[in-house]
Formats: sequence, structure tokens, C-alpha cells
Amino acid sequence: MSTPAAIFQALAAGRDLTEVREQFQLSPEQLQELFSEVAGHFRDLEEGVWSLYCDGASRGNPGQAGAGAVLIDALGDIKGQYGEYLGQTTNNVAEYQALILGLKMARNLGVKKIQVFADSELLVRQLKGQYRVKAAHLLPLYEAAQRTRKEFETFDISHVPREMNSLADQLANRAIDQKTRPR
Repeated sequence: MSTPAAIFQALAAGRDLTEVREQFQLSPEQLQELFSEVAGHFRDLEEGVWSLYCDGASRGNPGQAGAGAVLIDALGDIKGQYGEYLGQTTNNVAEYQALILGLKMARNLGVKKIQVFADSELLVRQLKGQYRVKAAHLLPLYEAAQRTRKEFETFDISHVPREMNSLADQLANRAIDQKTRPR
């Protein structure tokens, strides 16, 4: 699959839309989704929305775990990245810890509007109210995330494929490797 940049470069070069769709093997729906993502990016840019990518990792379930978060300002510049070793816990706990870590980092920088991206479908669907929190050990983390999200003027959360969350994943895994805790 080609990168969105290559697709838009072909269009910017004056190539016909149908030709570009064929070259990059894009269905009309895929192209529409791509344009929608770009429109959302520019809307967020105009509105001053920051992006938070967060990911938790656990080697074993439960196992040695870490949380990673990357904060990107509305212009696309990384303004914060952090990984934290969590000790022995489950992957779902690590996912919630990564979200809370990232939201606190954003709050400390004075961010008002935030769009969160996570590759945990469970986390995203629970925070969107699509899934109930059934695991008792996740309920306090869910409630902490709900409290923290209310500190922002706008908050949205979206599921992204793992490939789009690689930096946060690297930070979480590096924290496990180095077994570093914040001081």
C-alpha cells in the first residue's frame, strides 16, 4: 500500500483522479476515507487540537509492562514523549496507564483540545461507551481516565492500527527493557 503523501503528490502533480485510484489500487471508499482523514487533520490544525498517541505493553499477560505516550501539537511537532515502566501487570492496565500518563502530560503543557489515538480497541470502545467495563481491576483506571478527560475543552478518542502507533509502542517497550520508573 502506498503512503498518503505519494497519493497526494500524484494528485498535486495534476494526475487524473481515476488514474491515481488505479495506480494506487484505491477503492472509492478508501479514497474517500483518505480525504476525510486529511480534512480532519486540517480541521484539527485550525482548531488547535493536539494529538496524543498512547500504548501499553505487557510481556506476558500479566507480565512486565510499560506505558508510552507521544504528544503532538496542532502543527504536527512532537512536544512530549514519555515511557514508564509499570512492573508486573496486564496489557489492558498498561493501555489505561499509557492514556492517563499522556493526558496528564498534555494537561501539564496547558493543552485544551485533544484527539487521542490508541491501538487498544477495548480501551477506545470502553471510553466511547460502546463496551462496559466488566473487569473490576480496570474500573478505577477507567474512572480516572474519565475524570482526566473532563479537564479538556474537547476530547475525542479513536482506534488506530498498531502501525500508526509505533512511537508510543517503542516507548512502552523501551521502558520495559530499561525497567525505568519516573523519579
